[in-house]
Amino acid sequence: MKGNVMVGKLTPNDQLSASEVPVLMGASRFMTVNQLLKQKMDVISGIEPEFKSNESMDWGNRLEPMILNESAVRLGLGNPKTNHDKPYFHESLPFACSLDGSVKGNGKTIMTDLDKGIVCANADEVVMEGEGILEAKLTAHDIESATELPLYRGVLQLQMQMDTYGAKWGAVCVLYKGTTLKVFIYQRDEEVIAKMHEAILDFQRRLDKYKNNDEVEWYDIEDPKEAATIFDEPEKTVTDLSHKSDMVKRIVELREMMADLEEQEKKLQVDIMNEMRDHAYGVAGDYRVTWTTINYKATPEKVVPARPARTIRAHKLKIRELGNG
Repeated sequence: MKGNVMVGKLTPNDQLSASEVPVLMGASRFMTVNQLLKQKMDVISGIEPEFKSNESMDWGNRLEPMILNESAVRLGLGNPKTNHDKPYFHESLPFACSLDGSVKGNGKTIMTDLDKGIVCANADEVVMEGEGILEAKLTAHDIESATELPLYRGVLQLQMQMDTYGAKWGAVCVLYKGTTLKVFIYQRDEEVIAKMHEAILDFQRRLDKYKNNDEVEWYDIEDPKEAATIFDEPEKTVTDLSHKSDMVKRIVELREMMADLEEQEKKLQVDIMNEMRDHAYGVAGDYRVTWTTINYKATPEKVVPARPARTIRAHKLKIRELGNG
């Protein structure tokens, strides 16, 4: 760790970076914007995020130059620059990015060529004018689509990289399962960039409020698991929820309804199973019923590695009537 920059990470931890834009815009599968806000507030308080790596990330780093070089070849361009060893800071926003690579364009217009794995993703054709940004991605997932990428796989990240670096075009170069390379080319999208600018400024406003007044302004929380990770260190105090009594009562009613429905569904299943007995399939009017087996392969005995003690907040509220123990 050097300063507030993690090893392997060029951008400051107390500032938004391009890789975090999908989280900011609600497009991430792994983190919510409130969790990101909490992480940044922790950094302000002197708590650095743990640097995490895995084999997939390690292979991604090793294969990155190969992915970028092959992508440049397919685009008919020269060798890309793959040694960007410093962060780039936005000229007007509290924002930074790092680059996997960049390549000089040849001024030519390129169109989708599926045989070469080239896709013009946000325009029918893209002019490779000036220097373009190359973002490398390695994934074990199947190809999501022949013509578009999900937003979390570098699409929003690339737009902010282009905006910060001053590029008019760029490409997300994705190697799927180590066997199929697809190069998704994007032109600069001013409308998308404007929305991200607005979101970045609002995020920074919330950070500044915390930094200056210790005041936290969360985004709307939509999931109990998210709430549990945000408010993860409760004080053993009591708060007045009188104004929420109807909601608490409704939660109890819904849980009772769900428990009753689960019991009803279980009894109905048992009745059908008693009829099917040794048959794997059945037909009931417009429905086909399948009762198959699940095969488990033999596995060797494993020694579970030791884990340090930890405390997490529960994802579900416990509710009981007062005076009932």
